[in-house]
Amino acid sequence: MGFSMTMWLLACMGLGTLMYFWNKKKSEKTEQVGTAEEFSNFTLYFDPIRGEGHLFVGGTLVIITFSLFCHELAKILTGIILGI
Repeated sequence: MGFSMTMWLLACMGLGTLMYFWNKKKSEKTEQVGTAEEFSNFTLYFDPIRGEGHLFVGGTLVIITFSLFCHELAKILTGIILGI
């Protein structure tokens, strides 16, 4: 496994773990600050503190890092198959 491939895999797993524990910590505090009318869709989907933005942003970063891991794996496999 190449160094960059290992780093992308570790970044993907680290981000996924961080997102899981952040969500678990947030779910323990189920108290909503303010009324429901104060929360716009922007706050709900993109704010990692008051909304669920940590899932959207973290999930996007996990998808990107996993894609880069797969890209490195594909480069290694094509190098093996083509004998480069």
